[in-house]
Amino acid sequence: MQRIYSLLYGVSACLLLIFAACQSLERQENPLDQLTEQATEPIHVRVLWTENPANHAIVSWTTLHKLGDAHLVYYDTISHKGDLPAYAHKVAPIRNGKISIVDEDIEKGMPQGFFHHSELNNLEPAKAYYFVVQSNGKQTEEFYFRTAPDDNRPFGIIWGSDSRAGGERTLPDIVTNALPDAIEDIVLPDYTPHQARQSMNEVIAQLVEDNDEIIAFAHGADYSLTSEWRHMYWWFEDHEEIITKDNRLLPLIISQGNHEVEAGFKENFYLDKSEEGRNLDTFYYNTDLSPEVSLITLNTEISVAGDQHEWLEAALATNRKEKKWVMVQYHRPAYPAVKSFMRQTFVRVRKSFVPLFEKYNVDLVAESDGHVLKRTLPIRNNKPDTSGIVYIGEGGLGVPQRPVYDSARWYVQAPGFVQSAHHVHVIRFSKDSLHVQAIGIDGEVLDDFVREPRAKSKHAFRTQSVSR
Repeated sequence: MQRIYSLLYGVSACLLLIFAACQSLERQENPLDQLTEQATEPIHVRVLWTENPANHAIVSWTTLHKLGDAHLVYYDTISHKGDLPAYAHKVAPIRNGKISIVDEDIEKGMPQGFFHHSELNNLEPAKAYYFVVQSNGKQTEEFYFRTAPDDNRPFGIIWGSDSRAGGERTLPDIVTNALPDAIEDIVLPDYTPHQARQSMNEVIAQLVEDNDEIIAFAHGADYSLTSEWRHMYWWFEDHEEIITKDNRLLPLIISQGNHEVEAGFKENFYLDKSEEGRNLDTFYYNTDLSPEVSLITLNTEISVAGDQHEWLEAALATNRKEKKWVMVQYHRPAYPAVKSFMRQTFVRVRKSFVPLFEKYNVDLVAESDGHVLKRTLPIRNNKPDTSGIVYIGEGGLGVPQRPVYDSARWYVQAPGFVQSAHHVHVIRFSKDSLHVQAIGIDGEVLDDFVREPRAKSKHAFRTQSVSR
């Protein structure tokens, strides 16, 4: 009984301290106060890729306070330093609208936001495109991005996920260990600092500065705590830290996670339609990164059977015939490193997706949601097999990392592993190898391995661990 009283006393004391901290934070100056009614210039500029990044891109941005007018993207393959009449092309948005606002957004002083999405078509492969966004008579500085190649040159991408803040460590373990995930995620969500997310963005920015061959940023979802405006606004603000010194933007390849259930997700990340006319708001699609590399993005937050399963089989059948490298990304893991292996959400992914991965010999799978760094050993038929699939993950772009209490699971044994560490992956594709590195919050290499191409006549191929 004395132990119970001590526990209750400790919890009460913690809650009182948290309440006092909240009151103090609420009295602090709100950085949004500086946003006035005149602040209607375009902000949060971003580039999205869908299926054909050699020839197509979506440029998206935000305005505040009013929808406004005169929204345009000016672009060219030559830099004009913001001289609008000099640009060869200009295009209006295909979609404008008001970002959904809820009571909590208003209580936090969020200004009304508006989304704008323009499509750039008939682009040339492997070209730098310079562009300026204009809204309400005001324009951004000039940015640029590069389109995907149409040849077999080597290149790399950034892959990472779970950049949201809040959750596991906003309260002491004595409290959080007793809370289910759904409750834990709503405790003090707005007061969890974003420093780790910002630090990881700085790591990504440096990687892009140092590695000119990196062409895109594939995100495995859970961008912020929710996709409501008071959270997404700050994700977009922090994302600007990835812009390079010469104003290069890294195109985003977007997926959906369990924290993207509100309307704001599809409002702010608009993918339009596939080349066959299928709506891409289902967030499963195939991105041809080059003639020899495809990245398939799947959605574990909708049915993984039915239409998505049929589409996946067709996409894998086509890609395996045509591509040297086939990679897949999605949010909920088939082989979780720390969460329950038998959680139904993960079981259905194993039952629906994994047999197709093995049938068509996918080269690499990127999973999220677990908030740890992992690499599995090669897996086939739910057991170790050198001809199998390697799964990496599980989300380290700023979310507090979970402790690893159980490292004995068979699929994270050598050459696999699991580790509690913020991380991002750099994945490089070349004629002879697929090179994967995990980079930590201080820029250190946490994992480094190479996969060779699968032989045309058999499954087996070698996994070479360079270092870890």
